[in-house]
Amino acid sequence: MGRLHTLTALCVAALVLAAASCNSAGCTDNGSAIPLAGFYSSATGEAISIDSIDIFGVGAPADSALLRSNAGVGKVYLPMHASATQTAWRIVYRQKALAEYDLYDVLTIDYEPIPYFASRECGAMYIYRVRSLTCTDNLIDSVTLTDSLITNIDIENLQIYFRTAAGEGDGQ
Repeated sequence: MGRLHTLTALCVAALVLAAASCNSAGCTDNGSAIPLAGFYSSATGEAISIDSIDIFGVGAPADSALLRSNAGVGKVYLPMHASATQTAWRIVYRQKALAEYDLYDVLTIDYEPIPYFASRECGAMYIYRVRSLTCTDNLIDSVTLTDSLITNIDIENLQIYFRTAAGEGDGQ
């Protein structure tokens, strides 16, 4: 099994190197399979923008920030690790009324990375088959996965529903 994995990795590497010298005019603009997450209100189901939010990759080098925003953000790309089977992100809430509580949520996706040869023009990349997702529930009410196969098609793969009304989620 180890030889097959090594052979697959070598084939993917050779395809990537060969594609680097090709014309990419036939490729889509998005050459990477990165899930796009949209933000929604759990009270109304409407798309929302959230301000004063930071998003970090859990376990990423120096936990580098993927997003630091004081302005309203309604969507964000959440990159995944091709060499792993799980990726997690920490969503930290910096809004003035919440900052003193040090609130954050963690969204975790378990997946299978799949080497994929797109075309001669585009070369090879990884796509991801999502097996499961979990999240904490401080301000996130729920997360919906719109398609379990994450490709380079620029669509919203995740819908994150945030509690946006006082008392929401505590039985009131």
